[in-house]
Amino acid sequence: MGRSQDPAWTKGTVALTAARERGDIDRKFQNDLTVTRSMIDRLGLEKELHGHMGCVNCLEWNYDGSILASASDDLHVILWDPYRYKELHKIATGHTGNIFSVKFVSNDTLATCAADGTVRVRTTAGASLLECSCHCGRVKRLAVPPDNPNLIWSAGEDGVVIQHDLRTSHRCNSVNTNVLVNLIKHLGRYAEAKCVAVNPRRPYQLAVGANDCYARLYDTRMIKLSRGHQTRVPTSQMLFERQNVLCSRAGHGDPDNDVPKAAVQYFAPGQYYS
Repeated sequence: MGRSQDPAWTKGTVALTAARERGDIDRKFQNDLTVTRSMIDRLGLEKELHGHMGCVNCLEWNYDGSILASASDDLHVILWDPYRYKELHKIATGHTGNIFSVKFVSNDTLATCAADGTVRVRTTAGASLLECSCHCGRVKRLAVPPDNPNLIWSAGEDGVVIQHDLRTSHRCNSVNTNVLVNLIKHLGRYAEAKCVAVNPRRPYQLAVGANDCYARLYDTRMIKLSRGHQTRVPTSQMLFERQNVLCSRAGHGDPDNDVPKAAVQYFAPGQYYS
């Protein structure tokens, strides 16, 4: 007898459904109906796609779901036809460290970031559109607003979120004004930006995760871009600069009010801060 034909199982499901209708929803209800045995029995591995020579750290669908991109410790991005289980392109990114994030900027343009501290944008044909080394730490995540594929936001373990605009030429130097959020000024000198995500319905809203308990939600329309690190330097000097020179105001906020108080909301488990 299948479980759906088991009278006891059916009675229990009816009781849980009635509880939901009454608004009596608790953790037991969620646990009991989130995954059912019949659902598990229907799951199965459809196909394994082989092509990378290292850990696959990130996956991304293109906008219409026709192509799957995978990025790996082998420093390559592979584009797959997920319906024919076929490799379409294998792209050498130029990174020298593990790739942590891959994003479609358009159907034929990809952005990647990696442990080498760089953000790179290139076409599937191999043409380079951007090579940015403004971060001075591992770059963990990228975000692309759906209404403006010319913008890319990158979150790095150097504590900053950088805005990249593909419509303008870029050269990494001390005069760049491309930092959207500098967490060091608010969280302290050991701040690390771990992840970023754009609200697809309100693309001006950018969520940022860091090495603390808060999820920060920024209104990018209210933020003034600021300068970041002076130059990229060797690792030991970079650490000294970050902790002692570049962070003289660590934890004291933006001196020029680059991120107004009204531009950010803080969320933590069971709490909300405006």
